[in-house]
Amino acid sequence: MPTYVLRELPWAVSAGEPDLTRAVAAHLRLKHSRISQVKVLRRSLDSRKRRAPHWKFTVEFAFDGPIRHPRVAPVIREPEAKAPSSRFPGRNIAIIGSGPAGMAAAWALSAKGYRVRVFEQGSEVGERFRDIRRFMKQALFNPHSNILFGEGGAGTFSDGKLTSRSRTPETLAFLRLLVECGAPESITYDSHPHIGTDQLQFIVKRWREVCIAQGCEFHFNSPVTRLVFENGRVRGLECDGNSRLFDAVVWAAGHSARPLYRDLAARGVAMAPKIFAVGVRVEHPQTLINARQVGDEQIVKLTGAAEYYLTWNDAQRNLSAYSFCMCPGGVVVPCADSADGLFTNGMSYSTRGGRFANSAVVVPVDPSELPQPGEGAASESKGLAGLDYQEDLEKRAFALGGGGFHFPAQTLPAYMQGRIDKNPLPASSFSLPLVPADFNGLFSQKVNLALRSAFEAFEGKIPGFIEQGLIIGPESRTSSPVRILRDPVTLESVSTPGLYPMGEGAG
Repeated sequence: MPTYVLRELPWAVSAGEPDLTRAVAAHLRLKHSRISQVKVLRRSLDSRKRRAPHWKFTVEFAFDGPIRHPRVAPVIREPEAKAPSSRFPGRNIAIIGSGPAGMAAAWALSAKGYRVRVFEQGSEVGERFRDIRRFMKQALFNPHSNILFGEGGAGTFSDGKLTSRSRTPETLAFLRLLVECGAPESITYDSHPHIGTDQLQFIVKRWREVCIAQGCEFHFNSPVTRLVFENGRVRGLECDGNSRLFDAVVWAAGHSARPLYRDLAARGVAMAPKIFAVGVRVEHPQTLINARQVGDEQIVKLTGAAEYYLTWNDAQRNLSAYSFCMCPGGVVVPCADSADGLFTNGMSYSTRGGRFANSAVVVPVDPSELPQPGEGAASESKGLAGLDYQEDLEKRAFALGGGGFHFPAQTLPAYMQGRIDKNPLPASSFSLPLVPADFNGLFSQKVNLALRSAFEAFEGKIPGFIEQGLIIGPESRTSSPVRILRDPVTLESVSTPGLYPMGEGAG
């Protein structure tokens, strides 16, 4: 029986759960008895028409006849391709990092029969949860086990959103494994899939158990201090003062393994600076976002807390800004990976039921516009101006908060007017002390101009955005400021055989 895909099938949120077979039949004016095997491929919420928010479904279905419709396309099944043979030499593979990239590599490689060892500087997810709680409540800082480092990576203690620039059989297999480990089925078809920190910590543990059952080993609280080179090739790594040899090393260390990036640069590994972004975390009452984005609280009960995705651009002045990692019903969380620097992130639980909404609002930073190291600079500094910029920004923010992991904060009206708040700061989800400060003195003139212009534009889209906004910052770890260059086919470092960058390290 022929199979088809129908795109943008509308369904009013207020109508409750759809009978998709009848909905497809009604939309296409077909007999529902001739339709079978209906499967949701994608679901998104369209709330642009304030009075009638509706879902848009992309569905696959079988129908015993031809269909002609502008939004319907026949499904042509490609013959199943033979899996390519692995390009890794030998059998022993080391993976640095247990974030999403490292976990995916551990699962895929151990399933193919490789002897895989994962080295993670932070703790396993249960102990990591306790380390993070101690920091969020008492500012007790652990440089290796925190919101950045530890099993599951930074995303485990962020919003739990799952994003990918492509939708391939590999990404779907990744999502399917998450479902098998306890994630909701909806992540396989929602346009903005979300799990939540409270669920992710258990899902990550189950994922590890799947990998262990396939023969993978995990070494937690095991910081890798450097890679081992032999005749220009990566031959292993140093951990706990010992050198360990492997046939290949997968680099999945994320965007914040600064000492390791500097070590690679000093060893001559080919790297390139890339555009990244900095800004602030903006918090509002969730009721404001619900009212402006959806309007009807009864509808909100069906759709969940409202989100926003905002951008602003001024091509003539080469300025832009955008929202990033929006957390409906979430909390702003304190982050640090050094004793004298700080930055922020956002997090929400599976229900997204908190009183506040928060999002990063950030401005792109072109590394070519940053101060570059001089002629006699150490080799590990070359190409890493973005890392230096982030580090300096976070240390100045630490000083702006007065030390002791007190975080600078400012109401948006005060920021727009260039003044420090005199009245007490409004209520917030933030757990550590907030100190009134002026972010105009923290960022460059260009970043401030872009942020202020963007906030004015966002006010036009969401009235009350400025008046009810509180900013905490800085938001400085949106992405890696450097990329390890790799061959597009073999995925191996272009300069250093035996090294396979992936995830943030590969840009």
